[in-house]
Amino acid sequence: MTQKWTIETEEILPGKVEVVVPSASPDGTKIACVRLTDPDTIHETRDLGCLTVIDAASRGILHDVGNNLVAVNYRERGRGANELVFAWSPDSRYVTFHQDRKNWEHFGARWSLMRLDTHTGEVVPFPFDPEEIRPQSFLVSSSGRLLAIHTRQRWKPYTRKILWKTTRHIVLGDQLTVCGPLGEDPVNVIDWPAARHSQEEVLGDFHWSPAGESLVYIVRYREGRYREESLLFAWEPGKGSRELYRSPEHIDHFSFSPDGREIWFHSRDHRIESPSRRNTVIRIDLATGEATPVLVHREFFYPLVSPRGKGVLMEMQAEGGGRGLALLRPGEESPVPVVKSGYNLYPSFSPSGDSFLYLRTRPDSKPFWTWPTEPVLQNVEGGSPNKILPVDATARLVNCRPSFSATGREIFFVAKDEAEEANARFAGLWRSRILEEEGAEGS
Repeated sequence: MTQKWTIETEEILPGKVEVVVPSASPDGTKIACVRLTDPDTIHETRDLGCLTVIDAASRGILHDVGNNLVAVNYRERGRGANELVFAWSPDSRYVTFHQDRKNWEHFGARWSLMRLDTHTGEVVPFPFDPEEIRPQSFLVSSSGRLLAIHTRQRWKPYTRKILWKTTRHIVLGDQLTVCGPLGEDPVNVIDWPAARHSQEEVLGDFHWSPAGESLVYIVRYREGRYREESLLFAWEPGKGSRELYRSPEHIDHFSFSPDGREIWFHSRDHRIESPSRRNTVIRIDLATGEATPVLVHREFFYPLVSPRGKGVLMEMQAEGGGRGLALLRPGEESPVPVVKSGYNLYPSFSPSGDSFLYLRTRPDSKPFWTWPTEPVLQNVEGGSPNKILPVDATARLVNCRPSFSATGREIFFVAKDEAEEANARFAGLWRSRILEEEGAEGS
Protein backbone atom coordinates (compact mmCIF):
# COMPACT_ATOMS: atom_id res chain seq x y z
CA MET A 1 0.00 0.00 0.00
CA THR A 2 1.23 3.48 -0.75
CA GLN A 3 0.95 6.46 1.54
CA LYS A 4 -0.89 9.56 0.42
CA TRP A 5 1.36 12.58 0.33
CA THR A 6 0.60 16.23 0.94
CA ILE A 7 3.23 18.60 -0.43
CA GLU A 8 3.62 22.18 0.76
CA THR A 9 5.74 24.51 -1.41
CA GLU A 10 7.22 27.90 -0.55
CA GLU A 11 9.64 30.32 -2.16
CA ILE A 12 12.91 30.75 -0.26
CA LEU A 13 14.86 33.15 -2.44
CA PRO A 14 13.06 35.47 -4.89
CA GLY A 15 14.26 35.52 -8.47
CA LYS A 16 15.84 38.97 -8.64
CA VAL A 17 18.75 37.20 -10.37
CA GLU A 18 18.67 33.67 -11.73
CA VAL A 19 19.33 30.98 -9.12
CA VAL A 20 20.75 27.53 -9.95
CA VAL A 21 22.09 24.34 -8.33
CA PRO A 22 20.33 24.18 -4.93
CA SER A 23 21.90 21.89 -2.34
CA ALA A 24 21.14 21.31 1.34
CA SER A 25 23.93 20.77 3.85
CA PRO A 26 24.19 17.21 5.29
CA ASP A 27 22.89 18.41 8.67
CA GLY A 28 19.96 20.21 7.06
CA THR A 29 20.63 23.59 8.69
CA LYS A 30 21.87 25.43 5.59
CA ILE A 31 21.07 25.68 1.88
CA ALA A 32 23.58 26.67 -0.80
CA CYS A 33 22.98 27.81 -4.37
CA VAL A 34 24.58 29.94 -7.06
CA ARG A 35 23.02 33.24 -8.14
CA LEU A 36 23.99 33.95 -11.74
CA THR A 37 25.26 37.43 -12.48
CA ASP A 38 27.31 37.08 -15.67
CA PRO A 39 26.30 34.31 -18.12
CA ASP A 40 29.21 33.03 -20.20
CA THR A 41 27.66 33.24 -23.64
CA ILE A 42 31.01 32.96 -25.40
CA HIS A 43 32.24 29.59 -24.18
CA GLU A 44 28.83 28.07 -23.33
CA THR A 45 30.46 25.76 -20.81
CA ARG A 46 29.56 27.50 -17.57
CA ASP A 47 28.02 30.62 -16.08
CA LEU A 48 29.39 33.00 -13.46
CA GLY A 49 27.76 34.13 -10.26
CA CYS A 50 27.93 34.28 -6.47
CA LEU A 51 27.86 31.36 -4.06
CA THR A 52 25.02 32.01 -1.61
CA VAL A 53 24.50 30.14 1.68
CA ILE A 54 21.08 30.48 3.33
CA ASP A 55 19.83 29.59 6.80
CA ALA A 56 17.25 26.85 6.30
CA ALA A 57 15.10 27.96 9.24
CA SER A 58 15.04 31.76 8.89
CA ARG A 59 15.71 31.89 5.11
CA GLY A 60 18.25 34.64 5.76
CA ILE A 61 21.43 34.90 3.71
CA LEU A 62 24.49 33.84 5.73
CA HIS A 63 27.20 34.18 3.07
CA ASP A 64 27.37 35.64 -0.42
CA VAL A 65 30.86 35.03 -1.77
CA GLY A 66 32.73 34.68 -5.04
CA ASN A 67 32.91 38.27 -6.30
CA ASN A 68 30.59 37.39 -9.19
CA LEU A 69 33.15 34.85 -10.43
CA VAL A 70 31.86 31.48 -9.18
CA ALA A 71 31.99 29.14 -12.17
CA VAL A 72 29.16 26.61 -12.48
CA ASN A 73 27.81 24.36 -15.22
CA TYR A 74 24.22 23.51 -14.38
CA ARG A 75 22.92 22.46 -17.80
CA GLU A 76 24.30 18.93 -17.42
CA ARG A 77 24.51 17.80 -21.01
CA GLY A 78 24.80 14.17 -19.91
CA ARG A 79 26.19 12.03 -17.12
CA GLY A 80 29.92 11.56 -17.15
CA ALA A 81 30.45 15.13 -18.43
CA ASN A 82 32.57 17.62 -16.52
CA GLU A 83 30.29 19.39 -14.09
CA LEU A 84 31.38 22.50 -12.21
CA VAL A 85 29.19 22.06 -9.16
CA PHE A 86 30.09 22.97 -5.57
CA ALA A 87 30.15 20.34 -2.81
CA TRP A 88 29.52 20.28 0.95
CA SER A 89 31.90 18.64 3.40
CA PRO A 90 30.32 15.76 5.41
CA ASP A 91 30.36 17.86 8.59
CA SER A 92 28.39 20.69 6.85
CA ARG A 93 31.02 23.29 7.71
CA TYR A 94 32.82 23.77 4.38
CA VAL A 95 31.71 24.36 0.79
CA THR A 96 34.21 23.78 -2.03
CA PHE A 97 33.55 25.60 -5.30
CA HIS A 98 35.14 26.83 -8.56
CA GLN A 99 36.12 30.45 -9.04
CA ASP A 100 37.28 32.00 -12.31
CA ARG A 101 39.85 34.75 -12.84
CA LYS A 102 38.60 38.29 -13.37
CA ASN A 103 39.85 38.61 -16.96
CA TRP A 104 38.29 35.33 -18.06
CA GLU A 105 37.00 36.73 -21.36
CA HIS A 106 40.59 37.22 -22.57
CA PHE A 107 42.25 34.08 -21.26
CA GLY A 108 39.46 31.49 -21.33
CA ALA A 109 38.45 29.06 -18.60
CA ARG A 110 41.23 28.76 -16.02
CA TRP A 111 39.32 28.51 -12.77
CA SER A 112 40.63 27.65 -9.32
CA LEU A 113 39.21 25.70 -6.41
CA MET A 114 38.20 27.60 -3.28
CA ARG A 115 36.79 26.51 0.09
CA LEU A 116 34.34 28.53 2.19
CA ASP A 117 34.23 28.10 5.96
CA THR A 118 30.55 28.69 6.80
CA HIS A 119 31.39 29.25 10.48
CA THR A 120 33.88 32.07 9.97
CA GLY A 121 33.15 33.20 6.39
CA GLU A 122 36.81 32.69 5.41
CA VAL A 123 37.53 31.70 1.81
CA VAL A 124 40.79 29.75 1.27
CA PRO A 125 42.19 28.92 -2.20
CA PHE A 126 43.66 25.54 -3.08
CA PRO A 127 47.45 25.62 -3.67
CA PHE A 128 47.16 24.74 -7.37
CA ASP A 129 48.89 26.78 -10.05
CA PRO A 130 46.11 27.57 -12.59
CA GLU A 131 48.68 27.63 -15.38
CA GLU A 132 49.71 24.02 -14.70
CA ILE A 133 46.76 22.33 -12.97
CA ARG A 134 43.24 23.13 -14.09
CA PRO A 135 40.64 21.52 -11.82
CA GLN A 136 37.40 20.32 -13.35
CA SER A 137 34.76 18.33 -11.44
CA PHE A 138 35.51 16.96 -7.96
CA LEU A 139 34.03 14.67 -5.29
CA VAL A 140 34.49 14.57 -1.51
CA SER A 141 34.92 11.14 0.10
CA SER A 142 32.33 9.97 2.63
CA SER A 143 34.77 10.60 5.50
CA GLY A 144 35.69 14.07 4.23
CA ARG A 145 39.42 13.32 4.50
CA LEU A 146 40.06 12.96 0.75
CA LEU A 147 39.11 14.85 -2.39
CA ALA A 148 39.08 13.36 -5.90
CA ILE A 149 39.58 16.01 -8.61
CA HIS A 150 39.41 15.66 -12.36
CA THR A 151 42.32 17.85 -13.46
CA ARG A 152 43.88 18.76 -16.77
CA GLN A 153 47.62 19.02 -16.28
CA ARG A 154 49.42 16.81 -18.83
CA TRP A 155 50.73 18.34 -22.04
CA LYS A 156 50.88 15.35 -24.37
CA PRO A 157 51.31 14.73 -28.11
CA TYR A 158 48.11 13.99 -30.02
CA THR A 159 47.83 12.88 -33.65
CA ARG A 160 44.59 13.46 -35.52
CA LYS A 161 43.82 11.77 -38.83
CA ILE A 162 40.98 12.88 -41.13
CA LEU A 163 41.00 11.07 -44.46
CA TRP A 164 44.39 11.86 -46.02
CA LYS A 165 45.25 14.71 -43.65
CA THR A 166 47.33 14.09 -40.51
CA THR A 167 47.88 16.83 -37.90
CA ARG A 168 49.95 16.69 -34.73
CA HIS A 169 49.17 18.77 -31.65
CA ILE A 170 50.31 19.23 -28.07
CA VAL A 171 47.16 19.18 -25.95
CA LEU A 172 46.18 19.12 -22.29
CA GLY A 173 45.26 15.62 -21.13
CA ASP A 174 43.05 14.39 -18.28
CA GLN A 175 44.27 13.27 -14.89
CA LEU A 176 42.56 12.13 -11.69
CA THR A 177 44.12 13.64 -8.57
CA VAL A 178 43.44 12.62 -4.96
CA CYS A 179 44.42 15.07 -2.23
CA GLY A 180 43.46 16.34 1.20
CA PRO A 181 40.49 18.67 1.85
CA LEU A 182 42.59 21.73 0.92
CA GLY A 183 44.81 20.21 -1.78
CA GLU A 184 47.37 18.70 0.61
CA ASP A 185 49.57 15.80 -0.58
CA PRO A 186 48.20 15.47 -4.14
CA VAL A 187 48.58 12.05 -5.79
CA ASN A 188 47.96 11.39 -9.49
CA VAL A 189 45.88 8.22 -9.76
CA ILE A 190 46.12 7.38 -13.48
CA ASP A 191 49.33 6.26 -15.15
CA TRP A 192 48.52 6.98 -18.79
CA PRO A 193 50.46 4.59 -21.08
CA ALA A 194 52.65 6.25 -23.71
CA ALA A 195 51.47 3.71 -26.29
CA ARG A 196 48.00 5.27 -26.15
CA HIS A 197 49.07 8.84 -26.98
CA SER A 198 47.95 8.44 -30.58
CA GLN A 199 44.41 7.84 -29.33
CA GLU A 200 41.91 10.14 -27.66
CA GLU A 201 42.20 9.64 -23.88
CA VAL A 202 39.21 10.55 -21.71
CA LEU A 203 38.54 10.27 -17.99
CA GLY A 204 34.91 9.25 -17.52
CA ASP A 205 32.71 9.02 -14.43
CA PHE A 206 34.30 8.51 -10.98
CA HIS A 207 32.80 7.93 -7.52
CA TRP A 208 33.96 7.26 -3.99
CA SER A 209 32.73 4.06 -2.40
CA PRO A 210 30.09 4.63 0.31
CA ALA A 211 32.09 2.19 2.48
CA GLY A 212 35.78 2.99 2.90
CA GLU A 213 38.16 5.20 0.94
CA SER A 214 38.26 3.35 -2.39
CA LEU A 215 37.71 5.23 -5.66
CA VAL A 216 36.29 3.72 -8.86
CA TYR A 217 36.76 5.50 -12.18
CA ILE A 218 36.30 5.02 -15.93
CA VAL A 219 38.97 5.53 -18.57
CA ARG A 220 38.22 5.55 -22.31
CA TYR A 221 40.49 5.29 -25.33
CA ARG A 222 39.05 6.19 -28.70
CA GLU A 223 40.51 5.81 -32.15
CA GLY A 224 38.23 6.53 -35.07
CA ARG A 225 34.46 6.70 -35.06
CA TYR A 226 33.62 3.25 -33.68
CA ARG A 227 36.93 1.98 -32.33
CA GLU A 228 36.74 2.60 -28.60
CA GLU A 229 37.80 0.81 -25.44
CA SER A 230 36.45 1.53 -21.95
CA LEU A 231 38.05 0.36 -18.72
CA LEU A 232 36.90 0.40 -15.09
CA PHE A 233 39.51 0.77 -12.35
CA ALA A 234 39.43 0.73 -8.54
CA TRP A 235 42.00 2.76 -6.58
CA GLU A 236 42.85 2.65 -2.87
CA PRO A 237 45.37 4.78 -0.94
CA GLY A 238 48.73 3.05 -0.78
CA LYS A 239 47.65 0.21 -3.08
CA GLY A 240 47.27 1.90 -6.45
CA SER A 241 44.78 0.96 -9.17
CA ARG A 242 43.51 -2.42 -10.30
CA GLU A 243 41.48 -3.17 -13.40
CA LEU A 244 37.88 -4.26 -12.83
CA TYR A 245 36.40 -4.48 -16.31
CA ARG A 246 37.32 -3.90 -19.94
CA SER A 247 34.89 -3.48 -22.84
CA PRO A 248 35.02 -2.42 -26.52
CA GLU A 249 31.69 -0.67 -25.90
CA HIS A 250 31.15 2.82 -24.45
CA ILE A 251 30.88 3.20 -20.64
CA ASP A 252 30.20 6.62 -19.13
CA HIS A 253 28.28 6.17 -15.86
CA PHE A 254 28.05 3.76 -12.91
CA SER A 255 26.37 3.54 -9.51
CA PHE A 256 27.47 1.97 -6.20
CA SER A 257 25.32 -0.32 -4.10
CA PRO A 258 24.73 1.13 -0.59
CA ASP A 259 27.17 -1.34 1.03
CA GLY A 260 29.90 -0.53 -1.49
CA ARG A 261 30.26 -4.16 -2.59
CA GLU A 262 28.80 -3.85 -6.08
CA ILE A 263 28.68 -1.37 -8.92
CA TRP A 264 26.07 -1.19 -11.68
CA PHE A 265 26.67 0.36 -15.08
CA HIS A 266 25.65 0.06 -18.71
CA SER A 267 27.75 -0.29 -21.84
CA ARG A 268 26.52 1.12 -25.16
CA ASP A 269 27.34 -0.47 -28.51
CA HIS A 270 27.29 2.37 -31.06
CA ARG A 271 27.39 -0.11 -33.93
CA ILE A 272 23.80 -1.13 -33.18
CA GLU A 273 21.39 1.32 -34.77
CA SER A 274 18.25 0.42 -32.79
CA PRO A 275 18.17 2.21 -29.38
CA SER A 276 16.06 -0.63 -27.94
CA ARG A 277 18.88 -3.14 -28.61
CA ARG A 278 21.93 -1.00 -27.91
CA ASN A 279 22.58 -1.18 -24.14
CA THR A 280 23.80 -3.88 -21.75
CA VAL A 281 23.39 -3.48 -17.96
CA ILE A 282 26.19 -5.13 -15.96
CA ARG A 283 26.76 -5.75 -12.24
CA ILE A 284 30.27 -6.23 -10.82
CA ASP A 285 31.16 -7.76 -7.44
CA LEU A 286 34.11 -5.65 -6.25
CA ALA A 287 35.42 -8.36 -3.89
CA THR A 288 35.68 -11.11 -6.50
CA GLY A 289 35.79 -9.00 -9.67
CA GLU A 290 33.01 -11.11 -11.21
CA ALA A 291 30.99 -9.27 -13.86
CA THR A 292 27.39 -10.41 -14.40
CA PRO A 293 25.34 -9.14 -17.37
CA VAL A 294 21.86 -8.36 -16.03
CA LEU A 295 20.16 -7.11 -19.21
CA VAL A 296 21.81 -7.77 -22.56
CA HIS A 297 21.14 -5.53 -25.59
CA ARG A 298 18.04 -3.88 -24.17
CA GLU A 299 16.61 -0.36 -24.05
CA PHE A 300 17.63 0.31 -20.42
CA PHE A 301 20.56 2.52 -19.41
CA TYR A 302 21.94 4.68 -16.56
CA PRO A 303 21.20 2.26 -13.67
CA LEU A 304 20.83 4.05 -10.33
CA VAL A 305 20.95 1.86 -7.20
CA SER A 306 18.62 2.72 -4.31
CA PRO A 307 20.38 4.04 -1.15
CA ARG A 308 18.69 1.28 0.86
CA GLY A 309 19.00 -1.50 -1.70
CA LYS A 310 15.30 -1.45 -2.56
CA GLY A 311 15.81 -1.62 -6.30
CA VAL A 312 17.63 -0.20 -9.31
CA LEU A 313 16.12 2.71 -11.22
CA MET A 314 16.92 2.87 -14.94
CA GLU A 315 16.17 5.20 -17.79
CA MET A 316 14.80 3.61 -20.94
CA GLN A 317 14.03 4.46 -24.53
CA ALA A 318 10.27 5.06 -24.59
CA GLU A 319 7.96 4.76 -27.56
CA GLY A 320 7.78 7.79 -29.81
CA GLY A 321 11.39 8.81 -29.23
CA GLY A 322 11.09 9.95 -25.61
CA ARG A 323 12.55 8.57 -22.41
CA GLY A 324 10.91 6.67 -19.61
CA LEU A 325 11.90 5.24 -16.24
CA ALA A 326 11.86 1.61 -15.13
CA LEU A 327 12.48 -0.02 -11.75
CA LEU A 328 14.23 -3.36 -11.24
CA ARG A 329 13.07 -4.61 -7.84
CA PRO A 330 15.10 -7.09 -5.75
CA GLY A 331 14.47 -10.69 -6.81
CA GLU A 332 12.91 -9.77 -10.15
CA GLU A 333 14.52 -10.51 -13.51
CA SER A 334 13.06 -7.73 -15.64
CA PRO A 335 12.53 -4.00 -14.92
CA VAL A 336 8.98 -2.70 -14.58
CA PRO A 337 8.22 0.62 -16.36
CA VAL A 338 7.05 3.26 -13.88
CA VAL A 339 7.16 6.35 -16.15
CA LYS A 340 6.18 5.46 -19.70
CA SER A 341 5.94 8.70 -21.64
CA GLY A 342 7.57 12.10 -22.10
CA TYR A 343 11.12 13.25 -21.70
CA ASN A 344 12.03 12.35 -18.12
CA LEU A 345 15.42 13.51 -16.94
CA TYR A 346 17.78 13.33 -13.97
CA PRO A 347 16.07 10.78 -11.69
CA SER A 348 17.36 10.65 -8.11
CA PHE A 349 16.40 8.51 -5.12
CA SER A 350 15.41 9.97 -1.77
CA PRO A 351 17.87 9.15 1.05
CA SER A 352 15.45 6.49 2.35
CA GLY A 353 15.04 4.91 -1.08
CA ASP A 354 11.22 4.86 -0.70
CA SER A 355 10.66 7.44 -3.45
CA PHE A 356 12.44 9.05 -6.36
CA LEU A 357 12.35 12.44 -8.00
CA TYR A 358 12.57 13.26 -11.70
CA LEU A 359 11.93 16.09 -14.13
CA ARG A 360 9.08 15.71 -16.59
CA THR A 361 10.00 17.81 -19.60
CA ARG A 362 7.64 19.49 -22.05
CA PRO A 363 9.62 19.89 -25.29
CA ASP A 364 9.37 22.96 -27.48
CA SER A 365 11.39 24.44 -30.33
CA LYS A 366 14.05 26.02 -28.10
CA PRO A 367 17.34 24.35 -26.94
CA PHE A 368 16.64 21.46 -24.60
CA TRP A 369 18.19 23.09 -21.51
CA THR A 370 15.52 25.81 -21.73
CA TRP A 371 12.57 23.44 -22.10
CA PRO A 372 9.86 23.99 -19.46
CA THR A 373 9.99 21.17 -16.93
CA GLU A 374 8.21 20.14 -13.77
CA PRO A 375 9.62 18.16 -10.82
CA VAL A 376 7.62 15.02 -10.03
CA LEU A 377 7.83 12.77 -6.95
CA GLN A 378 7.03 9.08 -7.35
CA ASN A 379 6.63 6.38 -4.67
CA VAL A 380 8.69 3.24 -5.34
CA GLU A 381 5.75 1.06 -4.36
CA GLY A 382 3.53 2.66 -6.99
CA GLY A 383 0.59 5.04 -6.98
CA SER A 384 -0.01 8.31 -8.79
CA PRO A 385 2.88 10.74 -9.40
CA ASN A 386 2.99 13.83 -7.19
CA LYS A 387 3.72 17.21 -8.77
CA ILE A 388 5.59 19.71 -6.63
CA LEU A 389 5.14 22.78 -8.81
CA PRO A 390 4.76 26.03 -6.86
CA VAL A 391 1.93 27.36 -9.03
CA ASP A 392 -0.45 25.20 -11.04
CA ALA A 393 0.52 25.17 -14.72
CA THR A 394 2.24 28.59 -14.51
CA ALA A 395 5.67 27.74 -13.11
CA ARG A 396 8.66 27.24 -15.34
CA LEU A 397 11.41 25.14 -13.78
CA VAL A 398 14.97 25.62 -15.00
CA ASN A 399 16.44 22.40 -16.40
CA CYS A 400 18.57 21.97 -13.29
CA ARG A 401 18.45 18.85 -11.15
CA PRO A 402 16.43 19.25 -7.91
CA SER A 403 17.90 17.90 -4.69
CA PHE A 404 16.65 16.21 -1.52
CA SER A 405 17.53 17.25 2.01
CA ALA A 406 19.41 14.72 4.15
CA THR A 407 16.14 13.56 5.72
CA GLY A 408 14.38 13.23 2.37
CA ARG A 409 11.40 15.21 3.66
CA GLU A 410 12.31 18.39 1.74
CA ILE A 411 13.00 19.05 -1.94
CA PHE A 412 14.86 22.11 -3.24
CA PHE A 413 14.46 23.22 -6.83
CA VAL A 414 14.71 26.26 -9.08
CA ALA A 415 11.61 27.69 -10.77
CA LYS A 416 10.34 30.85 -12.38
CA ASP A 417 6.91 31.97 -11.27
CA GLU A 418 5.25 33.13 -14.48
CA ALA A 419 2.09 34.23 -12.69
CA GLU A 420 3.67 37.50 -11.55
CA GLU A 421 5.42 39.86 -13.96
CA ALA A 422 6.79 37.10 -16.16
CA ASN A 423 9.07 39.40 -18.12
CA ALA A 424 10.67 40.94 -15.06
CA ARG A 425 11.30 37.86 -12.92
CA PHE A 426 14.07 35.29 -13.01
CA ALA A 427 14.16 31.78 -11.61
CA GLY A 428 14.15 31.68 -7.80
CA LEU A 429 14.81 29.05 -5.14
CA TRP A 430 11.85 26.99 -3.88
CA ARG A 431 11.34 24.39 -1.16
CA SER A 432 8.70 21.66 -0.99
CA ARG A 433 7.97 19.85 2.26
CA ILE A 434 6.61 16.31 2.00
CA LEU A 435 3.85 15.45 4.45
CA GLU A 436 2.05 12.12 4.82
CA GLU A 437 -1.58 11.56 5.65
CA GLU A 438 -3.27 8.48 7.03
CA GLY A 439 -4.73 6.03 4.57
CA ALA A 440 -3.53 4.80 1.22
CA GLU A 441 -4.15 5.23 -2.42
CA GLY A 442 -3.68 2.30 -4.78
CA SER A 443 -1.77 -0.83 -3.99
